[in-house]
Amino acid sequence: MELSDLKGIGPKRLELLHELNIRTLDELVRFFPREYLDYTRIDPIASLNDGQRASICVTVLSAPTIYYHGGKYIVSARVGDGSQKATLRWMNQPYRMQQIKEGDVLYASGVVNKKRGTVLYNPQIGKSEQGIVPVYPSVKGLNQSVIRDAIGEALSFVPLSEWLPESWLTRYRLIGYADAMRELHRPVSTERLNQAKRRISFEETFCYFTAIRSAKADRSRKNGFSFQTDGVKEDLLSKLPFRPTGAQLRVMDEIARDMQSLSPMNRLVQGDVGSGKTLVAQFALSVAVQNGRQGVLLAPTELLAEQHYKTLKNAFSNAVLYTGAMKEREKRDARERIASGDASLIVGTHALFSDAVAFSDLGLVVTDEQHRFGVVQRARIEAKGVRPDVLVMSATPIPRTLALLLYADLDLSVIDELPMGRKPVKTRFVPAEKRKALYRHLSECAKKGERAYVVCPLIEKTDGYDGLSLEELSKELIALLPDAKIGVLHGQLKDEEKHEIMQAFRTGSVSILLSTTVVEVGVDVPEATAMVIEGADHFGLATLHQLRGRVGRSDLQSYCYLLCAHPSELAKSRIQAMLEYSDGFMIAQHDLEMRGMGDLFGVRQSGEGALGSFLEGTSVEIIETASLAAEEVMSLPDAIHNALLEKATERFGRFHEIARN
Repeated sequence: MELSDLKGIGPKRLELLHELNIRTLDELVRFFPREYLDYTRIDPIASLNDGQRASICVTVLSAPTIYYHGGKYIVSARVGDGSQKATLRWMNQPYRMQQIKEGDVLYASGVVNKKRGTVLYNPQIGKSEQGIVPVYPSVKGLNQSVIRDAIGEALSFVPLSEWLPESWLTRYRLIGYADAMRELHRPVSTERLNQAKRRISFEETFCYFTAIRSAKADRSRKNGFSFQTDGVKEDLLSKLPFRPTGAQLRVMDEIARDMQSLSPMNRLVQGDVGSGKTLVAQFALSVAVQNGRQGVLLAPTELLAEQHYKTLKNAFSNAVLYTGAMKEREKRDARERIASGDASLIVGTHALFSDAVAFSDLGLVVTDEQHRFGVVQRARIEAKGVRPDVLVMSATPIPRTLALLLYADLDLSVIDELPMGRKPVKTRFVPAEKRKALYRHLSECAKKGERAYVVCPLIEKTDGYDGLSLEELSKELIALLPDAKIGVLHGQLKDEEKHEIMQAFRTGSVSILLSTTVVEVGVDVPEATAMVIEGADHFGLATLHQLRGRVGRSDLQSYCYLLCAHPSELAKSRIQAMLEYSDGFMIAQHDLEMRGMGDLFGVRQSGEGALGSFLEGTSVEIIETASLAAEEVMSLPDAIHNALLEKATERFGRFHEIARN
């Protein structure tokens, strides 16, 4: 049976399913909901908390209204349930005007915003109680009812055979595969749904661990290049104006042992912001270059790539930069130098993935800020060489035990010391009435040569956010501080404008830089002593900590100021963690305890959708359990072992492709 045989799936809807990467019945039934609307529990409006996901049963008190603002159509409906009144508000959904009218009784589900009254933004609605309703990722023209009906029919035809050993179901407290699949798409109760989620989280995590461990074993059996490392570290240290930390020296030794081995290095270096990972990368690159081979340093942004290039070009006379923002002639010249071998060190961005870029003899791939690149993306660079050594670096702290599980395909090094002379950044919460005094203080500090970042969540004013946007803050500070040298930086600017503003900030022509999180990663201006975060309640802990790491990069005392008008309970917990902890690993542990695995990396890993989807909401307990099961696979009888490995590689076959490079 094919997708097109399902009731209601004609040629147009078939194309839309293809856009969602659904081409078979198996892929359809494994197309999991992104969330569930739970109408089995109805909350009174009066009991709602800010940031809570809630379901309410309300009466529409007046006809809905629509207006156009900020490039969006906004529909609002005033509702009540006897306990209190609230507003349902939709952005860019004008069709809601025809769906509801005064006097209607609605079931609505969404996230509560209590900054200005009680508002549910973009809520899902229905006119009858529907139990627990799955909500699927979709595309325009393919509504939820079509997806639900198609999956419901497909479940009758797709074999849902159990594939895990029966003993595991008891040992790991798992429900059967068929029960789990039906419950995920047609939930009967919250308890059963949670059991189904646990089963699918276990099997996805198990497949991940099994596949990458198998890939790692395959990789270790293949010879790479044995680098000579004698004298490289000593030569590097002799040219430094400072002494590296003991942690940096230890990690250099671990890298040296890897690179001396015939088995290709595949190592993750994890270190808090400002711990000195770049020096460790420079050591590895020096080993590759002094052995006559090419090394590439891959950065997630052009700002960071240019910064790395400026840092390294003095140590590597034949270094070359390659980014998408360069002029075509510059890129052509760089490609010729890379292909001929004239350039032994290459620093660049995603532009290096291009088929037009060919290396002469790629021996080492270093990836900075590894959470910004997926496994598949890294593999595209690795494939340009013959089993090159690989070093990936991350400033996103993860508790060590968890990192060993999540990066089972990588050997782990941790830089757990900060350079001598660095003072911990002092973090302060600033109440609304002291905002202007803070900015006047920063202006006075700027007159002494110090600089400050000010970060906003949004460029323009948007409904649902009651703080200041970048545009609004810029106008306010220009009026408040007429003598201050203020610059504005965000992702919508042209690359040349970004570079000019950052250069002005580095040189002091701009002393207060207003920005979005474009400065979160890798920007290094030692004179910057203050980081002001407006709307701090709109950022996760990992992002707050990364932003704080942009200051405190000299011997001057630095400060991080957190500003928000009406923090929710979750936001208060994050702010308190920032006030209590300066160590990124402590913050990561706190974040994990607060919210589980949901946003551990801050962003979804590009190219690893399956990994991202099962990590969302997966508990540490499931990850540890699945890791133990993956270890057990090798000791099972051949028939069971081979069947499990086949299933794992079917789900995560890309890891085996990486191993074969």
